[in-house]
Amino acid sequence: MQINFIGANVPTFGYSHPLKTLFKKGKLPTVTKGFYGGELTKDTVSLEHLQPHSQGGRTILENLVLATKKNNNARSDLPILGFINVECIKEYLKQFQGVKVGILDGDLYIKLIIKTLKKMGVEL
Repeated sequence: MQINFIGANVPTFGYSHPLKTLFKKGKLPTVTKGFYGGELTKDTVSLEHLQPHSQGGRTILENLVLATKKNNNARSDLPILGFINVECIKEYLKQFQGVKVGILDGDLYIKLIIKTLKKMGVEL
């Protein structure tokens, strides 16, 4: 299943996407940790493409997670397998359980991210 947002098929370097916008507006109060475990704030949050944009990854919900700018920059477009911490991923996804705000269904988001990670060889 693919979920597209208006304007979502453009790179998100430094600008916004509904997932990041919801976080920055305080609409995701249960989300405090990023995909790699770093503490998220309005100033440190960035969008991370699971499959890098430079390698054909699309800017669609199932390919996007929230991460700190520091972690996002450290990974750059390197393979995700070298950066995986299963416990951090589980903690990240748990923050979205039961969340329903605007166009974001947290339970569906969790399923989409797990599906994408499995395609990339990551087992949770």
